[in-house]
Amino acid sequence: MGTTTYPVRPGARRMPLVAVDDVRAAGKGFVGRKTIDPGDPYLRGHFPSLTVYPGVFLVESLQQMLEVHLDGALGGVELVELGSVRFSRPALAGDEVVIEAEVDGDRGRLVTKATCSSGGQRLARITATWRCRP
Repeated sequence: MGTTTYPVRPGARRMPLVAVDDVRAAGKGFVGRKTIDPGDPYLRGHFPSLTVYPGVFLVESLQQMLEVHLDGALGGVELVELGSVRFSRPALAGDEVVIEAEVDGDRGRLVTKATCSSGGQRLARITATWRCRP
């Protein structure tokens, strides 16, 4: 089965936090990647002795990847509910985070079930519901 790689358009809602490097269609969803830049200002002081990518940024990455995956078919998505979020290990500066997500939905709502990993190690699992903007 072929895959489609979606261009990540600069600008849009993503600025100033660009939480996605690339996204490609896969099965009933998508696979996206984000390399955590150690020079990004939001990492300073989070935490001073161990630079950790804030967990909420994984949720932001999921949203940005979903919007790129939809490629303008909707006016974007808004988070309605975090059904579950389970962090297994921290994402660190320099890590390439891979988010694999299944997307399902109807009547203006989408549900994503995502696994975040780096180097083959699971970082988090996220189940979220999104409202589709017209």
